[in-house]
Amino acid sequence: MGRNTPDYIFKIVVGGAGGVGKTTLLHRYLHDVFKTDTTLTVGVAFQTKEIIRNGLKISLSLWDLGGQDRFRFLQPTYCQGARAGIVFFDMNRFGTMEQVKDWVAMFRKHAFPGIPIILGGTKLDLVDPGMLDMVTSSAKESVEALGLAGFVPTSSKSGENVEEIILNLVDMLVAQAASAKPAAVPTSMP
Repeated sequence: MGRNTPDYIFKIVVGGAGGVGKTTLLHRYLHDVFKTDTTLTVGVAFQTKEIIRNGLKISLSLWDLGGQDRFRFLQPTYCQGARAGIVFFDMNRFGTMEQVKDWVAMFRKHAFPGIPIILGGTKLDLVDPGMLDMVTSSAKESVEALGLAGFVPTSSKSGENVEEIILNLVDMLVAQAASAKPAAVPTSMP
């Protein structure tokens, strides 16, 4: 493709319970800055980033879905056309894991068929070291039970695995496109 035209455009939806750190993580990914004063995401926040990955120009459209129940009626619309998803839970508030199944079901129902979904744990830097193995083990059990593409623990504060969780999805999407699976062919924004 032309030099200014992306080889791929991928829409990635990001969900999870309210207050788990989705917006902070995306801000860290997009600007490489830890922002402590994020506000409640009302409905959806949409941002883009162009990256070069393995010689390919890729445009990412990142959709940060508000996690509060009052925005739930809007979420299916925002999932349409998504090629991948990340569902986050707060590794220090394990009750937020209870909503993961609902987010996964919504992504699968309303996004593009067969999308890869990664489970992301936030606030890794705050996890009590004595609890880390238990939290990680439980997250991996959820990945297996729900048929997810993997689990990545992250820290927006330190930046640990923030870029990696996005790039894991990008690599999956490019591999799907290379194997000619219809779920990941180059696309324009919906």
